Amino acid sequence: METHELYLPMLVPLWAIFIGLALVVVGFVDKKPRFTYGGWMILCLSGLYSLYANLFLLPSVSVVPGSPLMETASQLQVTGWLNVAGAFLALASLLFLYFKKRRYLLLAVLTLAFFILQFFEYYHLLQKPK
Repeated sequence: METHELYLPMLVPLWAIFIGLALVVVGFVDKKPRFTYGGWMILCLSGLYSLYANLFLLPSVSVVPGSPLMETASQLQVTGWLNVAGAFLALASLLFLYFKKRRYLLLAVLTLAFFILQFFEYYHLLQKPK
């Protein structure tokens, strides 16, 4: 299996999570709700891309059984499903922000912590020796 087959499913969510987290934090600190809405939407789109990658891109990857890249591909698939779950958290945070619910801040902090862990998981997968 070529390493470039896994590069895009790893890199797109990594950058989407980074930009989404930055926008949410900057929007919250500077009191600019448009940035915050945009950050939550980017995090939701990151989950949608991971869903697309898990359903259509990763099954078509040519995997040689027993190769170290097979382990990377399986870890990438698990991380992708976790990113899909994070997209639901981001959607819930977006809805809590829109409807001005009381527990928005708690959910937002938990969602941001989850996506920070996801960011480092994608970064770890990207740094694995090929």
